[in-house]
Amino acid sequence: MKREQILARIIIRVRLEMASNEEREILGEWLDEKAANRRLYKDIIRGKCIARRLRLEDEINQTTDFQKVYEEVSRRLSVHGSRRMPLRRIVVGAAIASCFVGILTIFHPLVKVEVHRTMSLQGDLKEITVEKEKVMLVLGNGERIGLVKHVPDSLKLAQATLIGAKGSLLYEINTDSVPAQEEFHKIMTAVGGDFFVVLSDGTRVWLNSTSELVYPVQFIGDRRVVQLKGEAYFEVKHDSSRPFIVQVRDVETKVLGTAFNISAYEDEESVYTTLLTGKVQVSLRDQKSDIPSMVLKPGMQSCWKKGTGEFSVRKVDTKNVVAWRYGEFVFDEDDIEVVTRMLSRWYDVRFVHDGGMKGRHTFSGKMSKDEKLTSILKMLTLAGGPEFKFENGVVHIIEKR
Repeated sequence: MKREQILARIIIRVRLEMASNEEREILGEWLDEKAANRRLYKDIIRGKCIARRLRLEDEINQTTDFQKVYEEVSRRLSVHGSRRMPLRRIVVGAAIASCFVGILTIFHPLVKVEVHRTMSLQGDLKEITVEKEKVMLVLGNGERIGLVKHVPDSLKLAQATLIGAKGSLLYEINTDSVPAQEEFHKIMTAVGGDFFVVLSDGTRVWLNSTSELVYPVQFIGDRRVVQLKGEAYFEVKHDSSRPFIVQVRDVETKVLGTAFNISAYEDEESVYTTLLTGKVQVSLRDQKSDIPSMVLKPGMQSCWKKGTGEFSVRKVDTKNVVAWRYGEFVFDEDDIEVVTRMLSRWYDVRFVHDGGMKGRHTFSGKMSKDEKLTSILKMLTLAGGPEFKFENGVVHIIEKR
């Protein structure tokens, strides 16, 4: 068997975490031979030469053609001009699992993430346990209620009755009287927490980790206004007489009835509004601004870059934008800084660079939030990224020599 054929099989087995120590050693020897081999390997596992042959997890079935994937990788290696493999006895299994998917990491079946999770970090990474209240409700009087450990089955307030269940909260309006003014509640999600709430008007909101939503217990007047920090997905209850408005810093999104996602984390440089269905109008809250408002159509995403006052719009894959709702990370040529910030919000760790960055690292792919941090970091390294070392709650990013 030609060297490129053997390497092609090993690369795929490594991606499936099925490779033996001997196979990994062979791949390592080839990578150490010269920089051109390492560049080719990085291009193979991150480029379209594999990805275009594979379908997303929800479309994977027993007909997935491993042979085409293998032939494509082998062809790339052959074009590269690899020498023949030194004579060594290795056994490479011919039967490869048909569920091989993804370009950055292994796709896992969608599993709802438990709020209390233990992460085993192996090797240089030690085991840490994250067990704390991840979702908090703040009432109008300042009282705090944990919505994970102490979620109320039913809590009757002056303006509404709160109906609680695992991971969700529902507001039922008390129709006895109309309040003179709005009383505001706030839901805060911590690192690794997410939550679902049905507001009193029937609007459904999914909050991502490290996010805050401030909203009236009962909407009064001709507008329904909420305030958001972080990220949330909205399915707004239609009411033509009362537009629904989401305020995020200097940006305001106005709708009547639609589904959309807003990402507005404090540590990100832009605010993104993505429309799935219906129609939304995005504008700056500063009434004196001469920046015109923008109307989005389904499948479009607006971007407001903080500090510039400029809006841009592009077409996006909305399934990727809202993948977090289904317990998944999705990266699309994202810088390592973006990737590590996203991981920090879920795994409660801080990333720091040791010695600066050598070049630009970008990643594309999809992974489950139920995956251990250890595995994710290993896959980032395998995808051509730097190495990682855990120490006292901090993950050090170390460039390869």
